[in-house]
Amino acid sequence: MRLVPRGLRARITVAVALLVTVVVALAGLVIVARIDHRDRADVDRQLAARAEKVQEDADKLLEQGNHAGGDEGQSDQDQDEYGGLLTGSQSLVRVLSDGQVVAQRGETPPFPLPVPERDGYSTLQGDGQTWRSLTGPLGTSGDRVELLQDIEPIERRLSDNIALVAAVTLLAAAVTAIGTWLITRLLLHPLQRLRTGALAISADVTGPALPAVDRPREVADLSHALNAMLDQLRTSMEATRRFTADAGHELRTPLTTLGMTLETLQRNPDLPEAQRTRALEAMRTEHRRITALLTGLQSLARGDAHALPGRTPVDLTALLAEAVQHASRRHPAVTYRLGPAAAVTMRGWPAGLRLAVDNLLDNAALHGRTDGNVDIRLSHDSTTIRITVSDDGPGIPPDQRQAMKERFTRGSRTHAPGSGLGLALVEQQAQLHHGTLHLGPSPNGGLQATVSLPSAPEAGPDPDADTDTDVSV
Repeated sequence: MRLVPRGLRARITVAVALLVTVVVALAGLVIVARIDHRDRADVDRQLAARAEKVQEDADKLLEQGNHAGGDEGQSDQDQDEYGGLLTGSQSLVRVLSDGQVVAQRGETPPFPLPVPERDGYSTLQGDGQTWRSLTGPLGTSGDRVELLQDIEPIERRLSDNIALVAAVTLLAAAVTAIGTWLITRLLLHPLQRLRTGALAISADVTGPALPAVDRPREVADLSHALNAMLDQLRTSMEATRRFTADAGHELRTPLTTLGMTLETLQRNPDLPEAQRTRALEAMRTEHRRITALLTGLQSLARGDAHALPGRTPVDLTALLAEAVQHASRRHPAVTYRLGPAAAVTMRGWPAGLRLAVDNLLDNAALHGRTDGNVDIRLSHDSTTIRITVSDDGPGIPPDQRQAMKERFTRGSRTHAPGSGLGLALVEQQAQLHHGTLHLGPSPNGGLQATVSLPSAPEAGPDPDADTDTDVSV
């Protein structure tokens, strides 16, 4: 048997109903206890006041002796002269001497009344009735006087009040449960909308996967967080799909070429050495092309999926110097000229910045003149850091520059080898660092590529790592 309901709506209803039940019951019992205490205190005060009256009329009470139940012919006024005790008032006064009742007046209880051993207040019960008793000394005679009052009406009032509290508590619990059940239906409606949207999620759906919820704030925060998570998952999935499609499209040609060359070598084991050497060199070229393609596609996919490490301080001056040194070894015929610059440090991803710089340097060497010059400049101001790479090659026509940033796009003027991913990788890293890539004419007649990066924290938040970007010189 399940004691705890499974649904959130039912749990909220049960919890609120129980809370209201406890609060109303406790509040009611406190009020009832307060009323009962006041009633009993009133009885005790009345007994004390009557005790003072009896002290004044003690002699008259002793002279008239016992009288209980109110004799016929004796008026209420006569009764009232002895302690203010009226027939039918369910009150009794007794004079005690040496443990014996020597005189009494008023209503006698239906059950035997013991003689109290001590003075003060006490409560007597018997035969379904409850009496309150007050005993004290009577003058200086050594006798004692006892005053009793039937408090059965107080007991009934206490029982009635408790029953009323119980009824009110049950009614409050029922009304609260019904009200909470109806109200939670409205309050949980945004969650129901999220559930409906979650059931309809598809990897092919574009835009927000879940309904945009504005209130309540907690549900709105949950909606925004879930949509952000789904966007990241879709971005990662789209990057994987794009990687697969691009890889399949671009690798088909070199793999086909490799297969044809291997088949040629297999069918012609006596191929002349010169032809065999050319075939092997062609296979090595295609292998390098495949490796470069896979490396570039992997870097693009990782950037598309925002699979990035945390930002760290990057010394751009040292990074450029090291990149130029390695590029000179890869392209010994090209002259790289790195202009002087003060030390510039920013927060970013060292591997991503190095990838962008390496591609700029390789692109300038491959598409510039074979023995040309490549100028590299690093500059900065209060808001922007600029990395500029200029070559003296044929350049890119203005109407083709934007298209050259697309993946697998090659210029109409170039015959140099390449995958067509270089500038796409540079622009991706620039955007990930909240910067831009600009292609323009070079002062040397070729292409000038400028990567502009923010040098101040106000440049924009970083969704993947640290949110501050700074520059120190």
